[in-house]
Amino acid sequence: MRFVFLSLALGFGSLAFGASCGDSAPSAGASQAKAKTVPLVPSERALANDDESVAHEGAQTKAVIDLADTPEVDLVANRFLWHLYRDGLLLPLASEGMRKYNHEYARPWKGNLKVAGTVGRVLAQRQSTLRFGWFDEVVAKGSVLRIRVHGLASGQRVSISLNGKTVANTNLAAEWQDLRLPVPAGVLRKGENALKLHVGKAGTASGAASYGLWHSIEVIGASTPITEEPGKYLEPVVGAGEALTGFSRMLQFVEVPSNAWLEFHTKGEGDFEVRLTDAKGQGHTIVPASPSQEERQQVSLEAFAGQLVRLEFLASPSGAWANPRIALKTAPSLAKPKAAENVILLVVDALRSDHVPLYESVYGKAAAVAMPNAMSRAAEGSVVFLNNQAASPSSPPSHGSIQTGMIPRVHGVDGDRGKLRAGTPMISTQAVNAGISAGYYGNNPFGMGRLEAPGQWTEFHQPGQEGKSNDCSTLVSMMLDFAKSQNANGKRFFISSLPYETHTPYRYHKGITENYYDGPWPAPVGQNVGGELLSAIASGKTTLSKQQWKQLKGLYRGEAEYWDQCFGSLVTGLSDAGLLEDTALVLTSDHGEGMFEHGRMGHAFGHYRELGDVPFVIFWKALGGGVRMVETVTSHRDIAPTVLDVLGVEPASEIQGQSVLPLAFRQAPWTERVVSLEYGRSYSIRSKRFKLIADYNGRQEIFDLVLDPWEKRDIKEGGAGAVRYLRDMAGFFLEYRSQWHYLEWGTLNNHRSGLLKAAKARAKAP
Repeated sequence: MRFVFLSLALGFGSLAFGASCGDSAPSAGASQAKAKTVPLVPSERALANDDESVAHEGAQTKAVIDLADTPEVDLVANRFLWHLYRDGLLLPLASEGMRKYNHEYARPWKGNLKVAGTVGRVLAQRQSTLRFGWFDEVVAKGSVLRIRVHGLASGQRVSISLNGKTVANTNLAAEWQDLRLPVPAGVLRKGENALKLHVGKAGTASGAASYGLWHSIEVIGASTPITEEPGKYLEPVVGAGEALTGFSRMLQFVEVPSNAWLEFHTKGEGDFEVRLTDAKGQGHTIVPASPSQEERQQVSLEAFAGQLVRLEFLASPSGAWANPRIALKTAPSLAKPKAAENVILLVVDALRSDHVPLYESVYGKAAAVAMPNAMSRAAEGSVVFLNNQAASPSSPPSHGSIQTGMIPRVHGVDGDRGKLRAGTPMISTQAVNAGISAGYYGNNPFGMGRLEAPGQWTEFHQPGQEGKSNDCSTLVSMMLDFAKSQNANGKRFFISSLPYETHTPYRYHKGITENYYDGPWPAPVGQNVGGELLSAIASGKTTLSKQQWKQLKGLYRGEAEYWDQCFGSLVTGLSDAGLLEDTALVLTSDHGEGMFEHGRMGHAFGHYRELGDVPFVIFWKALGGGVRMVETVTSHRDIAPTVLDVLGVEPASEIQGQSVLPLAFRQAPWTERVVSLEYGRSYSIRSKRFKLIADYNGRQEIFDLVLDPWEKRDIKEGGAGAVRYLRDMAGFFLEYRSQWHYLEWGTLNNHRSGLLKAAKARAKAP
């Protein structure tokens, strides 16, 4: 899939990655020639098929295209994701928009205080690093940092460096200052920049040690006249009719779905212009400079579908962009079937997505194993979520998220020793409260044992702990007994199952394992691989030959196919009992399994794709025949609300995820989603094409999953828009992850009113 960088500009300044802007921003007329103007109208065939008409030649139409209300990207609700310009690029420290620029796990920035009529954010730690993108050419005569700051103690002194070069060492007065610090030529870089603040002495704010009140920092070309008041606005002003105003240039990164249109109208004096920079760095003027127009304008973005783009709005600071949004053409949606009588959730331990043949369109056929039973059942009606992410690379946090629809730090199992917080609703709890029996059958007490007591299970069985076999055939037998007994008693049922097959020990299965490795079977691998061997390989104590690697991987793949036989037995048993038609089966995994792709074996060591990509498939005949593929990114936190939706049970309000059935029912694309993974202090931000991984020390890696599917080449030094896109979201994740609910807050890349309400409440706090 392709990605684009979308830029919305307000009247001047070059927005293309490759265009030069000199020492100061040129006028709209001067810069317009540097960007390619492209007609983004529907094709003649599309117009004929849709019976639509274009109002005039060029990129725009009047509001004649029928656009859906849902899904959409509301560019007003996404106000904190805009990068803002007055004289230069503004880092609005006293606005929630500052989250884009700060990704420190310790969160050194606290609340705001209003002093002498000006609001500043408290720096609660001695130092902080802000990372920002510079999207224009580097100015030849250097630049200026304009800093609005208030010291909190006599003799408080700040050291400021940009990209490792000291810019200034200066005193902070116990009053508001408008510092203007010259930056030598060559220090500011095109692309990502690191601005470090270090304050040597603590003062106090609200009774706590603090290192200054910081209002804003503006990065300005040295030759640009400084005309605006410092921090007149710290975020786009939302006026009547949800209009954005107050800045001459605003830009934002957007993943463009298919069938997408930019829709808006304008108010105020001066010209309004919209530019877009595509994934190749080519600039496009998609709305040429023109006076305000009260009529709704629509611009097709189909030429950039699948790209991450930089979108820019340009206008005078008094010009207003009214109700801007990226909307999709209306499309039919399948009728939602009536609730399933029963649901069985199959969480296959350590099963990688790339080994499931339903995912061949993502990974190719090389790693997929034979799963004839799953494939046969899928053909009768299924939805495959192709880009599903685990909540964590370790069993306990992931199982907590699967069963609750919450991220680990919210449900409480945020590490391998955590416990579910008291009162946290699980699928089983909500099912039982709705009169549905809930049974658990699994063989990983480390992952699920701690969820027995809080789950209100009708029955909870761990065969291996009960002296029975760990084999999935035992689970199937016990699950079928439970299903038939509940049905005989007139009860609906929910079953959660945890087959252990693709977790160590990897066992040999005669007639199956030979499909992937046909021998010989010498030590140290043999025909039964435990965790000790994986640890020895990862530590370097044991080195495998190419043949031995084939042997080990063959055992793992054989286990995956063997599980499919158990799946087939489950389907047959449900059919024989007359329960198959009314039962939906949901397949996922708690995490994947590393095979030394990044120097580690097993799991619980990072957020790389071999661990984070896990299947999410709904087998449900009520969906209609065939396999429906959904490319939109989903995650573990979506599973609980989706299972409850299939059962017809209203999810608890605490659930952070959301049912993704609407994504499957809409017979057209959805807006893109970005999700998170975490494990202790480490975390990851994942879009469809790009991923940011931050380790325990805060070190970041960024990968392009199309050009580098197995995450071998870090692009953070040259990834331009992708780097900034993910970093923009990382700061919001770190600050708000415990509060974030998809239904009210949207996703990290597409904000809704919940975030705005939280930010407003914070702004009122002392």
